[in-house]
Amino acid sequence: MNRIEPPKWMERMLKALLHERNRAAVAGDLYEEFCEVQVPQMGVARARLWYLGQTLSFIPQRLAFPLNLLCFFTLASGTWLGIMDLRLRHPGYAGRELIAGLIVGQAALTLAALHSRSLGWLRLLALAGCAAIVWLAVHALVNAMHGAHLEGYVLLIALGLLAQAALTVLILPGLDRQIARRA
Repeated sequence: MNRIEPPKWMERMLKALLHERNRAAVAGDLYEEFCEVQVPQMGVARARLWYLGQTLSFIPQRLAFPLNLLCFFTLASGTWLGIMDLRLRHPGYAGRELIAGLIVGQAALTLAALHSRSLGWLRLLALAGCAAIVWLAVHALVNAMHGAHLEGYVLLIALGLLAQAALTVLILPGLDRQIARRA
């Protein structure tokens, strides 16, 4: 009788998502679990969905480093914006200081949530803050595109904020599972 195996594309994706030092052990354990436990218990189709879910659960750990970089970028950008507004004091600078503070605060909050091991409420707060930075980024993009002249730094910061929000939403909900898996 032929042995039912996980689809090859899922195995390749799994191996691509795993760190090299864990690749053989984790891929082998999941393969064994799929063949010997999941297929007999759930059937082929549901076992393949299980395997896909296991594979996709490794995405957050691969995206953590880019999220760290984006957070440091937006933290530095928000700090720069705040310092420049304080220095130049153009009309309406107080409102822009609040915006700069929001950018810095969300970046710091996301970094703290990403690196905390037991503060689930911090992750929820960071996820909620994503709505604010998405609104801010979209608002900045619309204003930059319809303004008298294109402000390149606004465009760059807004795109960084959107990417930070997207990665935060992808990564933070999966952190609890990763922490439990390591324990």
